Amino acid sequence: GQPEEFSDLVHAMLDTGILPDFITVDGGEGGTGAAPSEFINSVGMPMLQGLALVHSLLVGAGIRDKVKIIAAGKIMSGMSILE
Repeated sequence: GQPEEFSDLVHAMLDTGILPDFITVDGGEGGTGAAPSEFINSVGMPMLQGLALVHSLLVGAGIRDKVKIIAAGKIMSGMSILE
C-alpha cells in the first residue's frame, strides 16, 4: 500500500468516530519465498518505516492514546534486535 491509503483510513476513523482496538504493522521485508519475486521486492515497506508512519499519523490525529500498535518484522542480524 501507499502511505496515503493509511492516511485515508485515519481520516475515516475521525469522521466516523469508530476506532480499532489495535493496528498491526508487519514489515514487508521479503516474504515467505512462496510469493512471486516482484511482490517480494516491490510490495510493502520495512517495519520501522511503517511503524513510524502509523504512529505519527495517529499522533497527528490525536487518537494515538486510544489505539494500540502491534509491530512485527524480520530479524536479520544481532544489531536488528537492538533496533
